[in-house]
Amino acid sequence: MQGRKAIPTQLKIVKGTHRPHRDKDVPPPSTLKPIPPSWLNQRAKMIFHHMVRRLDDLGLASRSHTEAIALLSCRMEEMERFDKMLNGAVDETTGKPTNGYVYKTTNTNGDNILKEHPAVKLREKAASHVHKLLVEFGLTPASAQKVGTPKKTKKTNDFEGF
Repeated sequence: MQGRKAIPTQLKIVKGTHRPHRDKDVPPPSTLKPIPPSWLNQRAKMIFHHMVRRLDDLGLASRSHTEAIALLSCRMEEMERFDKMLNGAVDETTGKPTNGYVYKTTNTNGDNILKEHPAVKLREKAASHVHKLLVEFGLTPASAQKVGTPKKTKKTNDFEGF
């Protein structure tokens, strides 16, 4: 399949550009709020609830999106964990970080060299995945601009005719 990526109907409705005759028959998203799956750890569940509140502000919090929100929450929690691994621990005797973005090792010749910590690549992959998922939900500045803000419905004034 080529061409532009399809915009979800709910985003079109929020944006005010929905044209029912152009949409394929896609079942509407559930109106129920998502609940975190049991397989998420405690921190990921906290992130899940935070993301649901943000999506609810946009009118996009739906139980139909539970798995995608759970994946986003899980990857965000992984990013936090990798950050702590890279920046957090301190050696009590020297006061220096025990982990970091690089570590010292020796090559086959016995020379000291610096190598990139494996958690750096893992964090990059998680961050890239988080960004893609945020775009899917319209939660980045560029994707939010594409979605826009919900159209305000004009309130009718009962006394307008007088």
